[in-house]
Amino acid sequence: MRTFGEKLLLTCAATALLLTTPLHAEDMANAEAGVTAAPQQTQPVVAGTDQLKTFGDAQFTLGADFSIELRYTDPKSALVMYPPAGSGDWDFTGWEYLNIPVENLAKSSQLRLTVHVRDHAEKQREVVIGAAVNPGETKTMRLRLPHAILYSTDKGVPGPRVIDTGKIERIEFKLQWPFEPQKQDLVHCRIGQLTLSGKTDNTSRMPEKFFPFIDKYGQYIHSDWAEKIHNDEELRNNLATEQKQLDAATPPESWDKYGGWKDGPQLKATGFFRTEKYNGKWYLIDPDGHLFFSLGVDVVYAHTDATMAKGHETWFASKIPESNRMAFTDENLKIKYDTQEYSKKFYDNLVRRFTAWGINTIGNWSSEEMLATHKTPYVLQLKDFGDLPRIEGTKLKFYDVFAPDFERKLKTLIPDLVRKRPALERSLDDPLCIGYFLDNEIRFGNWLQDGCPALVAAIMKSPQTQPAKLEFISDLKVKYLWIENLNAAWKTEYADWDELLNETEKPESSDAFNKDATDFFAKNVDQYFRCCRDAVKLYAPQHLYLGCRFIGTDCIVPELDAASKKYCDVLTVNIYAHTPANLGAPTFPDMPVLIGEFHLGIYDRGMFAPGLCLAGATQKDRALSYTRFLQGALCHPNIVGAHWFQLRDQPLTGRWDGEGYAIGFVDVADTPYPELTNAIREVSEGMYPYRVRGTFENRMK
Repeated sequence: MRTFGEKLLLTCAATALLLTTPLHAEDMANAEAGVTAAPQQTQPVVAGTDQLKTFGDAQFTLGADFSIELRYTDPKSALVMYPPAGSGDWDFTGWEYLNIPVENLAKSSQLRLTVHVRDHAEKQREVVIGAAVNPGETKTMRLRLPHAILYSTDKGVPGPRVIDTGKIERIEFKLQWPFEPQKQDLVHCRIGQLTLSGKTDNTSRMPEKFFPFIDKYGQYIHSDWAEKIHNDEELRNNLATEQKQLDAATPPESWDKYGGWKDGPQLKATGFFRTEKYNGKWYLIDPDGHLFFSLGVDVVYAHTDATMAKGHETWFASKIPESNRMAFTDENLKIKYDTQEYSKKFYDNLVRRFTAWGINTIGNWSSEEMLATHKTPYVLQLKDFGDLPRIEGTKLKFYDVFAPDFERKLKTLIPDLVRKRPALERSLDDPLCIGYFLDNEIRFGNWLQDGCPALVAAIMKSPQTQPAKLEFISDLKVKYLWIENLNAAWKTEYADWDELLNETEKPESSDAFNKDATDFFAKNVDQYFRCCRDAVKLYAPQHLYLGCRFIGTDCIVPELDAASKKYCDVLTVNIYAHTPANLGAPTFPDMPVLIGEFHLGIYDRGMFAPGLCLAGATQKDRALSYTRFLQGALCHPNIVGAHWFQLRDQPLTGRWDGEGYAIGFVDVADTPYPELTNAIREVSEGMYPYRVRGTFENRMK
């Protein structure tokens, strides 16, 4: 039996090839042209009619070439492919890639499709890849297979997500985390025959020594890549080279000083950002009265998320400081700028990067030092989930909005914060400030528990002194007058109103109870958004209230839509998908929408995780996916901007909550991903005419 160290050597060390497999010249050429081609050595994954099962309203036609024409209108539908009957599970070991060709057959809508490869392990695991495909376009999704036999790590040791590729039970084609409405040709595509490609050589993946596996720059030791930093001089040389490039950089020619479209229509200039529906599409309007699409990036800091070394000292090649904080980017920037006090130089340089890349907005959770450069429009978060009254006895990420302290604390939120946050005080009359968020991905408890919204179920279980419960009982008294009337409607047997108030279990569901619970849920939502709106407008009426940054599936909930329309200037939603092109619902409000977070990732530069949206196998794939996402946003009549999460890759071994995603514009050593930043620039130069045209064209210009 192998020791822990020996097992780690065999399993973790092989990660190097997964994370940095060299590209074939053919791959690079095809990716540059927008097509990812499979290598020549392939094996088909053949599927017959008896291997295909549909869910929802999905329908398919199997072609003689084993291609599948798939179409459905319901976003919760799916097609599932199984191995041939009697053959057991598929065995994909020994192959590097699974290739999935997809052609969008819809004439005018962009396709979003995710492919889920699931194993047959006791605790079933899956790996997901997805794509956005323009009308008439064909794209091959290329999934680098994360073989458990090669890449598994022991408990407590970071590594990539893996599946048992020797026991593949099924492959699903669907929409992960759907936020789309039911519509004609929501999915209408042709899935070409799947193939396996790139034979693997397992014996070549073992370094002689595994520990340590993180070098002094925070990089993975056991692999190499073109941009990897090997010594301090390379950091300084990178800066000198980039400075020469930035010296020649200018913003897109059609932009005004805010990043708005100076070559577009001249609308009313108010001196601050506002919104307007122009020619059937919503826009932000910049202070000079020009159309403005907010192209932003979140978490704009010099460095974040130091790795804690305590208990993992053997992981690191560099000396562990007394603080146990391995602040790799901080140390890299000290070397790069040749000073301990590099902050001003970094942010001044970042302003120039934004100019070169074509970024016109500083997104959420960003440094006050960056805001203080006063060069770029920005958004601010006033608060995240925190010190406000809660519903007792629940972990629900929401508030008791009827507690007196809820409205009182929000009313004085800005005065209470300005002394601690100078940037907030400056923002109140700053034309560069677009507006404010309150909260992030708050959980309203809108999902149903036997027909009752989870929030109201939690309120029913709370003590008799809970203000929200008292408010609910008060509403019920007004509606029913007598407890006997409520009992008749709810099919309950409460002796009096006090018994209902003291009850700490919700009653059995009935149509009347569920209706009352849904109405009270809507009242909670209305109260929440009204108080948040007032917190902004009382002190900054000229700025926009940007909402609460919904998770993607919440922004289509009718009660949340109605309150957003009533109180928010802009509905903000975080969408982790490959395109927002078909965002909406029958109740979706006609109002401006901002994408507060999105990202797309791949396995590269030694990172273990590609984020929430795997976009392919190469940086070219990621860059093309960025372009398609933005094209989806630009063609949506409600969307007024999209903010990437986040500026920098997260730490290799994970931040405070374990996230360690390869999702940055730059890596741990502050080296940009040029394929991605070049794609951003192409989008920024062509985005205003593209939005006006409103049709899906593969090229931005």
